[in-house]
Amino acid sequence: MKQWAGALALVALTGCMSLNQTRSAGPAQVYTSQKPATAVAECIKFTWANVQLFGDVADVFMAKGEPDAFTVYTTEGQYFADVAGKAGMTRVSFYAKPGGNAVEQRGAVLATCL
Repeated sequence: MKQWAGALALVALTGCMSLNQTRSAGPAQVYTSQKPATAVAECIKFTWANVQLFGDVADVFMAKGEPDAFTVYTTEGQYFADVAGKAGMTRVSFYAKPGGNAVEQRGAVLATCL
């Protein structure tokens, strides 16, 4: 049982390191919205999970960070968006690993959530 817990912790840590490495290169796109951060993040999660748009792709997850801040990401963190609300505005930073497929398509779909 301890081996599974250790393995899960290692996977989670690896995922965080991967996201932080991609963040250090800067976002591919930055968007703003007047919608609440929760609504924008949930919309991104829902639209990125659309198999008809993206084919049989990785799962999409949403993690809550600081108050009114979320990260929406795909398995292995190939694409992710940091969504943060403050003072009635929501800022979305969209990241994609270099060489990722469908970067423009995911960005365009994300923009429909604003």
